[in-house]
Parts: sequence; C-alpha cells; structure tokens
Amino acid sequence: MVQLALLSLIVLLLIVAVPRLVGSAAGAGGDRSADASGPAAATTADESSGTLASVHTLAFGGLDRTYRAYIPAGPPGRWPLLVVLHGRGQSAQAVVNQSGFVGLARRGQAVVIFPDGVGRSWNAGSGCCGVAANRRLPDAGFIRAVVADSTRALPVDAGRVYLVGYSNGGKLGYGMACGEPALFAAIATYGAVPLTACPAGAAPVSMLLAAGVRDSILPFGGAPKAHPPLPSDRGALGWLLAQDRCPPTPVTSTAGRATVVRWVGCAGGSEVESVVYPGVGHSWPSAAVSGSPELANLMWAFLSSHRTGPPLARLAATPSGPNAAPAAPATAAPATAPPAAPATAAPPAPAPVRADG
Repeated sequence: MVQLALLSLIVLLLIVAVPRLVGSAAGAGGDRSADASGPAAATTADESSGTLASVHTLAFGGLDRTYRAYIPAGPPGRWPLLVVLHGRGQSAQAVVNQSGFVGLARRGQAVVIFPDGVGRSWNAGSGCCGVAANRRLPDAGFIRAVVADSTRALPVDAGRVYLVGYSNGGKLGYGMACGEPALFAAIATYGAVPLTACPAGAAPVSMLLAAGVRDSILPFGGAPKAHPPLPSDRGALGWLLAQDRCPPTPVTSTAGRATVVRWVGCAGGSEVESVVYPGVGHSWPSAAVSGSPELANLMWAFLSSHRTGPPLARLAATPSGPNAAPAAPATAAPATAPPAAPATAAPPAPAPVRADG
C-alpha cells in the first residue's frame, strides 16, 4: 500500500510539473505566442511566408474578435508593429494574400498583424460601412485593444506602431487619426479617404494617401451625393494638410508608375504624402500594375521613418474601453492646395474587387 501511494504521488507530480517545464523551456527559446487577453495563441512556422504565424483571440465588446500575426523567424528582437486593415467584403486572410506586407516579417523588418472585421466590414463612422456600421460596433476601440494586446504578447517596439488601411479599413484609419492621434506613429491608406475633416486643432499625424485615378468605387474626383459623401482625393489631402499644418511647397518625385508628392516640415515633425497611380482602379495595385517599388514597400519606407513617444504615456493619453471611438470630426478648410492628378495616359485598369460600400 505504501509503495502504491508513493507511485501515485510521483505520477501526480509528473502531471503537474511536466507541462510547466515544457512551457518554461518554450518561453526561454523565444516563444512569442502568449496572449494575455484570451486563449493562448499557437505559434507555428508558416513555410509559405517564411515567418512564425499565430491567430489571437480577444474578448471585446461582447464578441470574440481575432487577429493574425506574422513574426520574423530570425533571432528574437523588438520589431516595429504594423497593423493592416482589410476592405469591406474581405477577410484578414484576403489582404494577407493581396497586399505584400507579410514580406516585411519574412525579411525581419516588422511584426505584421491583420485584424478581422465583423461581417468583413469596419465601422468607420458616418454610416460606413456594412454590418459593422449597422451594428454600431466600436471598431476604433477594438483596434486600440489589438495594439495594446500585441505590445504585451508579441516582440514589438511599442514606440514604432503603424497602421495601413485598404478601402473601408482606410476610412477607419482616418477616423482614428482624429480620435486617437497618438496611437500610431504614421498611417497609410489605399483606396480610401477620410469621411470628414478632423476638428480644428487636432493633433498632427503623419499620413500617406495612395489612390488610383480610375477608381470607380471611391472616385478620384469625389462623390458628393454618395452616402456618406466622399471628398475628392485633392479635397481629402487638403484636410490632412490642414490637420498637420504643412508648409505650402511640396517635393514631387516618381516611384514606379506613381507620382509622389510629399510635404515635409509639418507640425510636430509630421509629414503628408500623396501617391497617385494613373490608370489604376480600386483594386490593390499589384507589382505588375504599380511597377517598382511595390506599394507595400513604398508605404513602409514612409511609415518606418516615423516613431511615437514613450508607449505607456501614449496609450494612457488615448481613450480606452470597448466603447472608445474616434472623436466627432468637424469640417475644416484646406490649408494648402494639393496638386491636381497627373494627366499621364495609361492602359485600362483591371476590374476592381468591390471592397467598400
């Protein structure tokens, strides 16, 4: 009986101790998958992308929300964090396949995460867009929670956090530039415009607005009778320049087939950049369409040249909780007149993927 009791005790100790030892060994070896706000995310080697990939779940606003993370497979470090928001009608996986940003993780340049919107949509305000807007979901608060969770669970530098938004995701990004200007060091979008200007006196944020001249879903010349009304590319740039209080004279260059116009020396060291693709529509420009550099690399060059202040102070300065949302914007007059769209002729663009409403 004594021997049997002793044997049972040894088995019990092994059951308790072995998982802890395995977990400790994984942590010492650089396991970056822990998720403090939900179930532990399993990190696996993704051979197709050459990265470590994981899916994280957050309980937010009464829903279980998810985001995908791609982490460099090299030696552990503290990388910049890039948040990429899909368009309406897309999943996070779709924009993973489409955008080219996973290449940043493969090359050891950044941790890249792709949150999922509810109903493949984001509530960007002003009635946009889809299921998320109809349900009035607090998507700005969700993205803030994703950033906070990522800075705890992933090997990132919380002073270098960036956002890219495509279409509906870009509109949400511009809303966050009004309501949470200290959260991201810089923001870049394609196929998106701010739905309204930020309130007068809003804090400056470095922003890149990329657009295709032949976009039929978010027309380059604007859609004042749409619901909600859409400003033209030129008008949207005017709002961004007013927010950042930029000087009147930009620097113009080319990148592949795009015309790039950049305003430097804006308030607080911020910058505004316009990237215009003649002959391109709403679909994310492929390498064949954009030429070299690809849009993902062009955006990253802009984004990565900026950084924020101390992360704790930054997060403390922004709204919190599941109901956090961008501040109500107000119309502001443009500070400077952006250049008109280039008149360069180009072949017809491929039919766009409808990713916005």
